[in-house]
Amino acid sequence: MDRRFDRITTALLKKLLPFLIVALLALGGGFALQRYLTGREAVEAPSLAPELSMATLDGGTASLSALRGKLVLVNFWATWCAPCLQEIPLLVQMQDRYGARGLQILGPAMDDPEQVRAMLPRLKIQYPILIGETQIPNAMDALGDTMGALPFSVLISADGYVVDRKHGEFEAEELIQLIEKHLPTQDAL
Repeated sequence: MDRRFDRITTALLKKLLPFLIVALLALGGGFALQRYLTGREAVEAPSLAPELSMATLDGGTASLSALRGKLVLVNFWATWCAPCLQEIPLLVQMQDRYGARGLQILGPAMDDPEQVRAMLPRLKIQYPILIGETQIPNAMDALGDTMGALPFSVLISADGYVVDRKHGEFEAEELIQLIEKHLPTQDAL
């Protein structure tokens, strides 16, 4: 009886094993797909943002430490990136709407500075654009880029901690909620 039970169990396992493997792969793939589609990366425990200093398109320098006290949204983009270009009007609106309340958007461009300059009149960007052939990719890595896709945004709290990361475009309501959740209080400004 025990031998017969063992054979039946073994035969059943052999038949079910491929289905179990497919189910496990589908579960893992579903998790990865959800993360890709939402673009959100949970920041369970905020970590101190690295000290980054990059050249601005107008010849100056911008550093994260100089922006302490402000909510900083670092949005990596390029002129050849269609989702980036679609997102920029929203970022311009958010800078206008929340700039006086402590939001500072930075736009590191993964692009040739001349192409960026040529695109600026059309985009009407009023926040600092950062450039640098090696500095920009290094900054993406330092800020936790795991996919290498654009646009890539990182939200840094007023006290200098990375509180959110996103690959892909923000939806307006999503970005408004995120900004309002982390915007410094008027007392902190």
